[in-house]
Amino acid sequence: MRNRLFILIAALPLFSAACQKRSQVDTIFTSPAKTVKYFQNPLLNGDHADPFVAQKDGNYYFLSTKGNRVTIAKTRAMSQLASAAENTVWTPPENTDHSADLWAPELHFLAGKWYIYVAAAQKGVNDSNRMFVLENDHADPTQGTWNFKGKIADPENDQWAIDGSVATIGNKNYFVWSGWENPAEKYKQYIYLAPMSNPWTISGPRIKISSPTNDWEKWEPTFLGAGVNEGPVMLQRDANSPVFIIFSASRYSSDRYCLGQIQLKTGSDPAVAANWINKKQVFVASDKNAVYGPGHNGFFTSSHIDDKGNPNTENWFIYHARSLPNDPGQARTTRMQQLFWNTDGSPDFGTAVSTGVNLPCPINEQ
Repeated sequence: MRNRLFILIAALPLFSAACQKRSQVDTIFTSPAKTVKYFQNPLLNGDHADPFVAQKDGNYYFLSTKGNRVTIAKTRAMSQLASAAENTVWTPPENTDHSADLWAPELHFLAGKWYIYVAAAQKGVNDSNRMFVLENDHADPTQGTWNFKGKIADPENDQWAIDGSVATIGNKNYFVWSGWENPAEKYKQYIYLAPMSNPWTISGPRIKISSPTNDWEKWEPTFLGAGVNEGPVMLQRDANSPVFIIFSASRYSSDRYCLGQIQLKTGSDPAVAANWINKKQVFVASDKNAVYGPGHNGFFTSSHIDDKGNPNTENWFIYHARSLPNDPGQARTTRMQQLFWNTDGSPDFGTAVSTGVNLPCPINEQ
């Protein structure tokens, strides 16, 4: 089961209120037999835009945009991400078509190996951004050698592309990404999907599954309302639940950057554009809580077996946001919140929470 498939089995434990300093996990004694641990957002100080988390064998692997390299931080406790060592695992060679603008890397474990999907460009060449793939057969992706597998693209429509991800639907893998229809429509970003024959190769034509048509997809400080759909990530509660693509909408520099979703018709072919339905906004800025531009999400689970042997699993999402309005140049800090589910199997992201507020740590940390 890949890290895109999440199962929610039990309810949360009871929590009590407490105060703590930022970037610390506080232990609050609620009874002689029970403690509750808390954390505060942001998880990391400084700019850690485009956060993503992969998990395997009890470890969490965190990636974010670094621009000139790819790094991975490994931890067993997401609330303590700030104390995890950040390892540079790959630096591109100079004078290549992938030597600059390394954005939004994602880590996936497929067919027994680790793969990184990262956007990159040729240094000094405008609009040359494309998606590229790295491979590593070491059990620990922070170790071993990352081998460059090349560009991943539809050869018949090799256009500007960023934010690539892998969606496993049924027993098939699909590549999903954000891109331009053509250079004449530059800056307008769509979500595309294509089947994969292996982790580094697209085996069919790209299919446009989402276009920025709503007002909430067109908040554009400087780009004349072109509209943006980017950062697509698959989400599914369990194998019997609906499949969703969660994506970021509007220009990243807008205070109204947000998360939207599209849903795959049950039992239908993902490579048919008309089968993606029910587009809606699902996670937005909060003026009350001073959260601006929340977007570029990733997902992970937290599991624990209680004293009676009963499994408990929580779903969480990670994202970036800013704390001041009308200031697109400020750091986009990494944050996380618990994810819940509606009765129809769709995700409930709740409200963006202020920084500096005590939140119960994931259940595996309690």
